[in-house]
Amino acid sequence: MHTLILGSRVSSDTQGITFCSFDEQTGTIAYLTSFDGVEQPTFQCFDGERRILYTVSETEVDGHVHGYCVSPSLACEQILCIPSLGGSPCHLALAPSGAGLAIANYADGTFTYHGFEKPGYRETFSGTGKHPVRQERSHIHSSLWKADDGSLLVADLGLDRLVWYKHSFTSKQYIKVPPGTGPRHMALSSDMTTLFVAGELSSEVLVIKLGPVPGVVQIISTLPPDYSLENTAADIHLSSDGRFLYCSNRGHNSIAMYAVEPASGFLTLLGHCKVEEEPRNFALDPSGAYLLSGNASSNSVTVHAIDQRTGMLFSAVQRFNLLAPVCLTFMTLQEGRFRPS
Repeated sequence: MHTLILGSRVSSDTQGITFCSFDEQTGTIAYLTSFDGVEQPTFQCFDGERRILYTVSETEVDGHVHGYCVSPSLACEQILCIPSLGGSPCHLALAPSGAGLAIANYADGTFTYHGFEKPGYRETFSGTGKHPVRQERSHIHSSLWKADDGSLLVADLGLDRLVWYKHSFTSKQYIKVPPGTGPRHMALSSDMTTLFVAGELSSEVLVIKLGPVPGVVQIISTLPPDYSLENTAADIHLSSDGRFLYCSNRGHNSIAMYAVEPASGFLTLLGHCKVEEEPRNFALDPSGAYLLSGNASSNSVTVHAIDQRTGMLFSAVQRFNLLAPVCLTFMTLQEGRFRPS
């Protein structure tokens, strides 16, 4: 049995963070408890060693990040409330050491690193991209830590590039993607050499080889060839064994499924599993047996079993009702990791 944390796109007077149990034997979600008090808690991450839940408050003018110590009984005590130093914080990433939080501020193109003990870092980017509405300025959408060297990759949807921070933010490298891609979320291979990027605006997955001269080596659509209606790609995750990749489509309302070639990281599209409306975020359960899709506009989380041999998803085995679910996080506990107090 696992504990699942669900964040919703709701106001502070609504229960916006929900704790559920997830039974990996049956693939069923059951409600445990929830709390309100956070405006637009649209993204969370969990420190499993310290039992701290971090959540954004995605407000456009004065975004914040809240931290809660979660007891074994799931009682939550607020221990942190800090400004995100930007507008509309939409993503958090805890440093591998647990020493700080990377914060993506979408509205004004500001990236913030909040150090818990050492000084942090902040940078606001300027410029425009190809899309006249969605890329009128920089829009930082997510970040991803490389655990092997402590570097950080930041996706800028507005400027069609990734920012690769190195050496504790003392240097950086830009990785450009084709105009109009709109990089949103990322997944990283276990050997830290291949990056998979969901292109929100182009409805594509980009395969990027990391190295001294990183670059795009493959671009593949997230859609069926006969689909021509509006769509935006959203979330992206690798299976725990790295053999399969999944990316969600909002519009087509599906999860695109890919096989990953082990040596090259190249992708082969396997097909699509239809889900409900607006799968903004999804998660694979710790056992790797199920994919849980947060369907924001359908007010549901659907549970899909994964064929362990082929990587294909089955139709939903459960539909769990929840208002506007936009983030799914498993409360995985960890032992032995040090983080400064």
